Amino acid sequence: MSALFSSLIRRLPWVSPALGPAPPIGLYLGPDRLDLVQMNGGAPACLRAMSSIALPEAREQLLGDPAGLRALLRQAFASEPFRGKTVVSCLPADQVKILSLSYVLADGQTDDQAVAVELRGRLQDELDEMVVDYMPLRRDEGDTAEREALVALAPRTQVMAYLHLLSDAGLKVAALDIGPAALTRCVKHTSARHFPGFPAMPNALLINFGAESSYLTVIWGRRTVLDRVIGFGESRLFERLKTVLDMPRELSLRILCRDEEASASKAEGRGIVEEVIKPDLNLLHQEISKTLVYMASRTRGKSIDALFLAGPVARYPIVVESLQQILKVPVHILNPAVDFAPPTGRRHDEALGTTAGMALAAGLALRGVPENE
Repeated sequence: MSALFSSLIRRLPWVSPALGPAPPIGLYLGPDRLDLVQMNGGAPACLRAMSSIALPEAREQLLGDPAGLRALLRQAFASEPFRGKTVVSCLPADQVKILSLSYVLADGQTDDQAVAVELRGRLQDELDEMVVDYMPLRRDEGDTAEREALVALAPRTQVMAYLHLLSDAGLKVAALDIGPAALTRCVKHTSARHFPGFPAMPNALLINFGAESSYLTVIWGRRTVLDRVIGFGESRLFERLKTVLDMPRELSLRILCRDEEASASKAEGRGIVEEVIKPDLNLLHQEISKTLVYMASRTRGKSIDALFLAGPVARYPIVVESLQQILKVPVHILNPAVDFAPPTGRRHDEALGTTAGMALAAGLALRGVPENE
């Protein structure tokens, strides 16, 4: 249970048990894009290749279409210097249930056993049809018996179907990971590069913005302690601007990104747009406040030292500035194209690094890579 689906991977002859000479490619199959990231070998990690390709069909259809996935991979491999076919991936988020679990460690009992007992009590026979993994969470040092874990559960049939999809598309699967673990890894690598005090890490809040929803992840030092989804996403901003101002998506995007030409547009100025989306920003602030109040209750009043942002909304200065104003901590935008840019040679487009799944794909690619020399 300590490595997601590892027992399944070892039993399948078509899955590579080792990463091989080439570092693994982080592969994230998002709702509307395929995101791929590969690092060069060694530490600190440097970007080798990065690609994001729009899906030509709904993801649900692509999950049953190895030939379609193979065509997308050919397109990516032709445009970027990816090496090898070994991947670290994760299931689509809607196929994985993630929950926080409290459990008590009895005398002589391992964490694996204690988590299994607690899950059996909750799920009973349903557990037999699931593949399970967990991440231990930071616990109060004053109580060594009571612990918490972030548990990921997925139906065995969907796990097997996804592994077969990747294999039939010509890939070798080194591991299946879970999203919070991959994003935490990306934050830790970025902290090692950009924050003083390494190997100590800041207590951080990560907001991973998506199209329809976003995830708040609290990383306390080196460990994930909370992961929750909120109903705030990029589409919400566009829908409000369309409803209130009848503003097309392209113009909304240019104004939110503070394109100077768009800001001087005759119809709507930047100030009007910022006023229109204020209710959505207030919702985001409220969800963050709830999270931080909860964390303060668990950490004797302590708060975060840094804020990390990932995904397309992180490109919008109005959002970044509003968060910096209420939290008053350093803000860092997770962008693999910037954070892991090689010291010399070809650099990738910064906008590519803020696509919705790119930080997650980078975290998958960083599995097994040391944070620093």
